[in-house]
Amino acid sequence: MTPNLYFLLMVLGLPAAILLIAILGASLHRHDDERLLDWKPTRSPTREAELHVGETQQMLDAVNRYRRSRGAPERRLQEVTEHGWANLEQDA
Repeated sequence: MTPNLYFLLMVLGLPAAILLIAILGASLHRHDDERLLDWKPTRSPTREAELHVGETQQMLDAVNRYRRSRGAPERRLQEVTEHGWANLEQDA
């Protein structure tokens, strides 16, 4: 076996063999992926929504703090949401 052929087999053949073994193992596994990996979401969707609302309120508070320092009127969440939807409709 020439060194070039040996090198080619190691570079291409070994990863291909590993991939084929993984595909074969996955096809023989009868359970879902989450059970195989013992994966559980770190937070529930409800908790994610609560965090999103909290982050949105923090951002609005920061913007209003900046607006107060400039002497501009504060904005409410409803105003910001309406403005965002209006911009979205204009772009469409």
